[in-house]
Amino acid sequence: MVLTLLACLLAAPAVAAFALDQQVVDQNRYLQAVTPIADDAEVRKEIADRVAYTINTKLPDSVHEMVDSGVRKAVDSDTFHTAWATVNKAAQPQVIAMLRGEPSSLRIQDDMVMFDLGTALDQLKAQSALARYLPDVDLSVKVFSKPAIRRAIPAFSTLESLSVVLPIVVVVLLLLGLLLSGGRTLLLAGAGLALAMLALVAYQAIGRGQVGASAQSPHLAEAFYNAFTGYLDVMAWVVFGVGVALALAGLVTRARLART
Repeated sequence: MVLTLLACLLAAPAVAAFALDQQVVDQNRYLQAVTPIADDAEVRKEIADRVAYTINTKLPDSVHEMVDSGVRKAVDSDTFHTAWATVNKAAQPQVIAMLRGEPSSLRIQDDMVMFDLGTALDQLKAQSALARYLPDVDLSVKVFSKPAIRRAIPAFSTLESLSVVLPIVVVVLLLLGLLLSGGRTLLLAGAGLALAMLALVAYQAIGRGQVGASAQSPHLAEAFYNAFTGYLDVMAWVVFGVGVALALAGLVTRARLART
């Protein structure tokens, strides 16, 4: 029973370690997760509003409407989506460094991580009738608070180093616990896994809320957080299903033993 309980206690960090390593460190998976962010209507609106506001602070009121329209068209264009992927590919190693607590070239302003959209929106000047009047401005958007994302995804470097070992340890402990108990802890193992995954999902929901609450662009911040942790949510629900199946099997086994 002790081995089974220990496995259940380690299940949440084991799933987190494996999933985060697979999602964030693997650049292809990371890009697959963050590229669709540019398709989110709420995210596009936040980006367009922030960029248009920044530009309009340098221009007279008479052209604000034209700038707003031009920025929205630029953000909705295929060229922006392509540039978005390029910008995120360059940023991925710096995101990992930030999560590891290492020095990063990500721009930090007042503890907020800044995402530079200048390259992605260069087309605006080429497409807009106001091209020659558009000022040179800093087209960076505040994405999320660095302290908030570090709290929401704690001890990333430790989890990364245990991403292979910890899941193996959990599986071995579960198997040993079941073998040594003759299967009598099957219900306990299943219920423990299910509860551990529910706790992990709840923690992710709280972390998502914290990241969004501390951001000036909450939809964008939550979209990035979902990109960081999307695979983790999937893995948590898969293991939850395994836990429920084990618990049901344990109940059936107990019922059969009670009839004999």
